Formats: sequence, C-alpha cells, structure tokens
Amino acid sequence: MDLLLHLRGFTAVADEMSVSEAALELGVDQPLLSRRLRALERELGVELVDRTRRQIALTPAGQALLPRARHLVDQADHLLRSVRRHERARFVIAAPAGCDPAPLARLVTLLEEAGVDVRLAGENPAPEAAAWTVEPCDPDAATWVTRLGAATAPGGDERPISLGALRPRRGGESTQVLALARDLDEPGGRLRRLADGAGIGPTTLRGAEHGLAVAETLAGRATLICARHEAVAYGLVWSPFIDPVLRGHRLVEQPPVPAPLAGGPVREQALALLGASVGAPVVAGVEVTGEAAE
Repeated sequence: MDLLLHLRGFTAVADEMSVSEAALELGVDQPLLSRRLRALERELGVELVDRTRRQIALTPAGQALLPRARHLVDQADHLLRSVRRHERARFVIAAPAGCDPAPLARLVTLLEEAGVDVRLAGENPAPEAAAWTVEPCDPDAATWVTRLGAATAPGGDERPISLGALRPRRGGESTQVLALARDLDEPGGRLRRLADGAGIGPTTLRGAEHGLAVAETLAGRATLICARHEAVAYGLVWSPFIDPVLRGHRLVEQPPVPAPLAGGPVREQALALLGASVGAPVVAGVEVTGEAAE
C-alpha cells in the first residue's frame, strides 16, 4: 500500500468532512477515494471516520492520526519541492551595471512564468555559470545598440544636439564633459575618437564613476554623456546626439538553454526586454512596448 497516497486522501477527507468534496479536491473519483480510506483503516486496524452520522466525522483514532498524517504529507511535499528545485538548473543572466531595472524585473517575471529558474548577476566579473552574458562591444558587431546623448541639470533643453556643442568655447566658461568608463574604455575607443573629431580633447572629456558623474551633473558642474535611462533615473535632462554616438552590447550564450528560451515568442520577448534594459528599444525585429519602451 502507498501509505503517503492514502494519508493524503485521509487528510483531504478530514479537511472537507466530505468524501465527495475531498475527491474533487484531489482530482480522483469518489469510489476510488472511499476504497483508499477503507484500505488505510484496514492497514491500521482502526476506524478513522464515523460513517453512522448524516455528516461524517472523525473517530477518536482519526483525530489522533490527523496531525501526524498532516506532518508526513507536508514533509513529503517539501522533499519533492526541494529535489525538483535542485534538479532544475538555474539560468544565470550576467547583466552590465547601470541597466534599467524595470525591463529586468519584467524579464525575471517572464522567465519565472515560463518555468525558468532565473538569477541575475553582475558583469564584473561575469560568473562562469552564466548562460547569458551581456558584454560591451563595438556597435557595428552588437546585438543591441544604444543611442547616447548629453545629460544636464534639470531646467535644460531636451532638443537633439551635436557632440560638437559640448566643446569648450573660446572666451566662454568651460564645462567639464564626463563619460562612464564603459563608454570611454570600449573596444576601439569609439567615443574618444568621436570626441576628438568634435574638438573635445582629453582635458575636457574624462571618465567618472556613475554616481559621482551624476552628482557633478546635478550640481551643474558637468555634462554627462550617457544613455537616456541613465539620465532620467536621476531627474537629469537628456538630449540625444544628432551624431551617431552609440554604445554596443552583445549577447554571449552558453548552451544548453531551457526549452522556452531555445526559440519562439518567449525567447524573442526575453531578448527584447534584455535589450531594453541596456537602452535599446528594438532587437531581432521585436519592438518593446509598455514600460520597457518608455
């Protein structure tokens, strides 16, 4: 006899005080549940349910068994959940610092609903166990391309500007131009080359840690080159560059991947949300809508 199966039936009957309702709860036929209950009574040598009344009730033996039966059923359920959780490989996504958290949160929800046990990790260094790693690269070879612009203190103008508009003016007050290390140190030095071509030399353009760069910009002492989501998160005014000043990220994928992410709509939505987290509105022809696109 499957003792656990029969104890589960007994506890269901005790909860519902009805064999028919307990059968519905367990998804089995009523006659089958009745046979299991009688088989359990024969195995234990006692009556667990008083059937002489109009509404069934537990006998003293049934009342004594109930808490022990509940404990065994709960422990078995806990054991099954633990084993299944460990058997299911955790899907690790290594995302770069400064990602927009709203699309990342939607990505986690999407994957959990698809049955994927997901964990977010940082990029420095990316964990070896990461199945998906988002890493910087040249925009020409990127999975996602993010447009950069100039962030200034509140009260500024959001109209598109040229990169050259940030160069020092002869006889005018010079404003420091800051950029995040990820953009200044990108492969190929694209931003430095574009800045040099626009007349913004290394004495004007310098790298800064994100928090310090935002503080200097909020204080009105600097202009920060960054993506839109990195500016609006702190209340800065963001003006996109007319010039093609871009940041690139690519996806590095380590197989195997869970079935929902091997292809189809879940994968497309996941990649779109991951792209939106780095400021790219479109990936693989899938446009992000809702919060991620704002």
